[in-house]
Amino acid sequence: MAYASAMTGPDSFSHRGAALAYRFQPGAGPLVVFLPGYMSDMSGTKALALADWARPRGQAMLRLDYAGCGQSSGDFLAGSIGRWTDDVLALIDHVWPKGEVLLVGSSMGGWIALLAGMALKERLAGLVGIAAAPDFTVWGLTIGEAERRQLEAQGFFTRPSDYGAPYRYSRAFIADAPARLLLDGQIGITAPVRLLQGQVDDAVPWRLALDIAARLAGDDVQVRLVKDGDHRLSRDQDISMLLATVEELL
Repeated sequence: MAYASAMTGPDSFSHRGAALAYRFQPGAGPLVVFLPGYMSDMSGTKALALADWARPRGQAMLRLDYAGCGQSSGDFLAGSIGRWTDDVLALIDHVWPKGEVLLVGSSMGGWIALLAGMALKERLAGLVGIAAAPDFTVWGLTIGEAERRQLEAQGFFTRPSDYGAPYRYSRAFIADAPARLLLDGQIGITAPVRLLQGQVDDAVPWRLALDIAARLAGDDVQVRLVKDGDHRLSRDQDISMLLATVEELL
């Protein structure tokens, strides 16, 4: 299944010294916002599928690139969970200053979605996590001695990635993460939450979705496990599940 991107370039919003690239499709609320994963952007399969689904429906939709990512300006190595969450909230306020918001976060975008959801408070209509990865700096990013030396010498270290260019983890990202951890207490979200998780995901342990669910303050929480699903969850059947889940929450 192919998903078409708009032919014209994205809009731009100035925030904290960066020009944030975004695409906003006006329509009825709640505003659906897609939040990409680490070193990803708004042109991925799931983001485009949501945009293509929202357009004929007349559903308000926002896609974006965090500062230093995709088509946004800024230094990627200055980015962090806190900075990128702030980018998301600023862009939501820019295009949708009032009204409800439904957040859809993929991998690291799920961590950001949870933080942004708590900040939105009663404006949060719902949240969908796709292999959501809160606190991955704790359970998935053990730093070895050689990598610590790289951090000291050049301000970042690299890791191979199965999803494109090698991942770069900066001193700023590592230093910011402890203040953004969520799995050491209750996650203060009471809006409906759906967590989509593949059980053959090689990046995020599927049991993490159960831990997230247990820590959410609300009761309307469901975990949907895909036995043969991988980390991407971008096959046709996975996309169909995502779209049906978003439509259900709307």
